[in-house]
Amino acid sequence: MFSKTGLAVRDTAAAAGKGAGRLANVLALCLLASVLAGCQTSTTGLLTPVAADIAPQQTRTILAVTTRKPDPQKGKGFLFGGDRDTQVHFVNLAMSMPPGRIPGTLPVNRSKPDPAKDITLVKAEEITYPEFKAQVAAAPVAFGKPKPRALVFTHGYNTQFDESVVRFAQIVDDTRFQGLPVLFSWPSRGVTAGYGYDKDSANYSRDAMQQLLNALAAEPNIGGIDIFAHSMGGWLTMETLRQIAISKDAAILDRIGTVVLAAPDVDFDVFRTQISQLGALRGRLKVYVSSDDRALQISRKLFGGKIRTGETTDIAQFRALGVEAHDISGVKGGIGKNHNKAFGDATTIASIGQSLSAERTDTSLVTGLESLMLAVPRLDNGLLTASARQ
Repeated sequence: MFSKTGLAVRDTAAAAGKGAGRLANVLALCLLASVLAGCQTSTTGLLTPVAADIAPQQTRTILAVTTRKPDPQKGKGFLFGGDRDTQVHFVNLAMSMPPGRIPGTLPVNRSKPDPAKDITLVKAEEITYPEFKAQVAAAPVAFGKPKPRALVFTHGYNTQFDESVVRFAQIVDDTRFQGLPVLFSWPSRGVTAGYGYDKDSANYSRDAMQQLLNALAAEPNIGGIDIFAHSMGGWLTMETLRQIAISKDAAILDRIGTVVLAAPDVDFDVFRTQISQLGALRGRLKVYVSSDDRALQISRKLFGGKIRTGETTDIAQFRALGVEAHDISGVKGGIGKNHNKAFGDATTIASIGQSLSAERTDTSLVTGLESLMLAVPRLDNGLLTASARQ
């Protein structure tokens, strides 16, 4: 039987332990934000229109879809903030790419953007949903090819709207994508302590992303849909695809081609359960992982020590799930302490571009695998059989 003094000591020690744990989590969160952020938070955004004569071949048109509220100070160059909106917004953006830019680089200037040196905004126009659909339908004329594909990009944690736009412009340019680029930007706070808010915002945006994919899939002038997701955007993408698969909406699933998950910030156990619902679609996933991704290492500490999918370099585990994975641990660089390697390295982003431009065929990882036995929880204590063709 413990004395009152002993209990007090134990309670104090427990409280101290909890306090230390909370402090460790706060410190980890702060470090996570610092290594994830590709651009620093500023009072001036990157989307201030530049009035200059820009050659047509330098420009990239991007359609943006966002669940963010408009920024009250649009003149500051952000256009949208980090608050969640109850309606979806659509924007047409013309971006200028500096001539001679080295692939994998992201030259920007918040104070004095120069189209000769920086990725800059030429024009941004907010449009209605009918206007968005009309521009999607007009893609063959805009891009000079029959049935161009759409590429949907969704960003990661601690990313402001302006940062997601310039990053996507860089990705489109470096992959030499010749179809319709569509940015899906969810309400990230873009601040150090916003990890929890951002995760909830990603969940908040699942239905809107599903509706976007549905709208693109329903347009006959679009040849198909590819997806490029980074970090926490990988979580949003997997959750969206999972709910589409559960609803058995083959009209959308059959129109989705390559799904690139770059450094996905997803618990690997959870990733297995998500994969278990995707059927043949899992064979179209391409995951880029790295053992030295410091951001995901910190994320793992925040989530009970469970390894994140983007740092899982045991390729055999992905192969067993019918998923194609690429270990880029040997790749150097990438802004954000190795977290942005997939688009910060010229060779890697070029290979991703090749996979996006390739004609879609039945993937060899799925062919012949009529079913996979997946170690995910079942009420009958058996293994889940995931059909390769649902």
